[in-house]
Parts: sequence; structure tokens; C-alpha cells
Amino acid sequence: MISSGIFSDDGNIDTRLVESLDTLRTLVAHLRGTGLRISMTSGSFDLIHMGHVTYLQQAKALADVLVVGVDSDARIRSRKGEGRPLVPERERLEMLACQRPVDLLYLKGDDDPKWAMIHAVTPDVLVLSADHSYSEGQLDELGGICGEVRVIPRHEGITTSERIRQIYMHLPDRLTPLLVDSAEEAVGADFADELGKFLPAHLPPALEQVQRRGS
Repeated sequence: MISSGIFSDDGNIDTRLVESLDTLRTLVAHLRGTGLRISMTSGSFDLIHMGHVTYLQQAKALADVLVVGVDSDARIRSRKGEGRPLVPERERLEMLACQRPVDLLYLKGDDDPKWAMIHAVTPDVLVLSADHSYSEGQLDELGGICGEVRVIPRHEGITTSERIRQIYMHLPDRLTPLLVDSAEEAVGADFADELGKFLPAHLPPALEQVQRRGS
């Protein structure tokens, strides 16, 4: 039932990805039956960065086995709109499978019932990031399902949204010369000069609006 691969450094996604909540429930029950403590967390893990890695390391340190729920593309899109996620779900799962703290993965669909994964795992430790959206009442309710709820502080300055913002911030300096050169070749120097004056003032705000819609 339980592959020894989940305790190895092998990053094979087929070893770690659990396809259904019923299977996940059974696996966790077997692991817990051997005396192992289970921690669980979930999130988008879009554009994985050092903040994610540190968070996973801290989550794993709280128990013996770390189960990670990964939001599907549809689930993220319904919450954040078009343009997200930047990285498709399969690639995000494969990246997480290669992270040493991660033992089991489950892809959370847009149609999964509320807290379905939490009820299936009933973790000894439910790990949340500091920017979670649960109310005090919901945290109390979660505490009744899980052994305990732990909140891990955000890794300051390292978020996916911040990385996206930095990319957009540098685009005007790189795009403006290219667009001006193309305009000069296509319609002449006079228009290119006007475009060179227009873009520095108007391109950054336009890109900022695009970034906000996708964050």
C-alpha cells in the first residue's frame, strides 16, 4: 500500500502524487498506524521560490510526514482570474515532488468540497501561512478537526506576486527602445520620437494595471 519511495530523496511525482481523497485517507491511516505524525499544508505554489522552500521545511519539521495540497489551475483561476497561475499544475506538482520536505501530494480541484482534504487527512498539525484567510471561528473549527493549527510567518519580501511585480517593473526600460526602433523602421523617425516620449510616461501604469489583474 505504502511505497518506500515517499521516504527517499527520489523526486518521482508518480511516487508522491495521490490521485483521490479516499486513497489519501487510507495512506495516512497506515502511516499514522505505524506511529508517524502527519503535518499538512496547501497552496498554489505558483512560480516556486525560496519562500516556498523555507515554508515547506518548517512545515515538515513539525511532524514526520508532510502532505501537501496543491491548488489546481481551475481553482487558482477562479480565485485570481485569468493570467494565473503562471506555471501549469502538472509542472507545479513535479517541482514540489522534488522538494525534500514533501512526502505526499494531492491536487485540489475547483469542485472539491470545503475542507475535503483536511477531513481526509485530519493532520496532527495543520500548517497555515500568515496570510491565510480563515476567521477566528474557522480556526477554532479547524482545531477541532486537527491535532493543532500552526501559523508560519511569511518570508518577508519573497512572494510570487512580488516576483511578478519586479518583472513588470523592468519591462518598460527594455520594451521602450525596442518599440521605438521598430516604429522608426516602420513609419519613420518623427513618429518614433513621439513614441519615445509617450511610452515612458504611459507604459509603466498600463503594465501595473495588467499586473494587478493577474495577481
